[in-house]
Amino acid sequence: MEFHQLRYFVEVARQKNFSRAAAVCNVAQPSLSQQMKKLELELGRPLILRGRQGAQLTEFGESMLPQALLILSGARKMQEEANLGSGEISGRISIGAIPTMAPYLLPQLVQQVLTRYPTLELSLVENTTDELVRQLREGSLDFALLSPPFAGEPDMVLDVLRADELLIVLPDSHPLAKVQELKLLDLSEFPMVVMKDVHCLSRQSSSVCDASGLKPSVALESSQLETVISMVEAGMGFSFIPEIARQTFAHRNISFASIAPTPASRQICLVSSKYQQLSPPQLAFQQAVKDTLAAAREQ
Repeated sequence: MEFHQLRYFVEVARQKNFSRAAAVCNVAQPSLSQQMKKLELELGRPLILRGRQGAQLTEFGESMLPQALLILSGARKMQEEANLGSGEISGRISIGAIPTMAPYLLPQLVQQVLTRYPTLELSLVENTTDELVRQLREGSLDFALLSPPFAGEPDMVLDVLRADELLIVLPDSHPLAKVQELKLLDLSEFPMVVMKDVHCLSRQSSSVCDASGLKPSVALESSQLETVISMVEAGMGFSFIPEIARQTFAHRNISFASIAPTPASRQICLVSSKYQQLSPPQLAFQQAVKDTLAAAREQ
């Protein structure tokens, strides 16, 4: 088994296409295919199913991918530790975030991290929870800002950064606007505006309603929190908003309230795959994120 074969295997798993994987690895596609066949012969079982739907991992390939990623991340860690002679933390870090976190957390985090480590290169991705977990599992992302629960948690390391209260948001024209604490059943005659169910905020909102016994009618589903807020402002219904987004929408014609009798919240976590060995730049980035959010909580 050779190191470059593992790189090819991982990239085929990511790209789900031999030609694209070969381009990323800067190798001819026939050569990559040949090396993949050699790896499969050595292991004695197929890793990839080749068909019209592209390159798909076999069940054996799925089980081998985490181990390949662990080996590759170990090699990366060795290389980056060897490069620490200059005393500078440098390298490339990729971080993803769900849409209900990205606009409200990433700008501050990026600013603080780059102030501390100006030679780091940051790559940012905004996507749904399921897609970010897939990228973490395949090794194309180093970290992601997510909110549990989510599928794939057993394969991840979750660092809880802070709690984020889920607030009720109402139009200023609503009779209960400006009330600081509301029971959800008090809104039973008012429709709800929600994010589409691919977003964790939608699932969390449904869970909160179910726990209170509220079965609201849904007036609108959107993939954008900005659209949700605009529709609430227009009087189409109530919704939920994470506390971290409150300041962004404070100027709008809406009001915020905590859920009574017990406020609801979600966890904000910095998530990484347990199948990678964190390199010095990754560890430095991880600590900088923790320090930034800890300082923000104390303000």
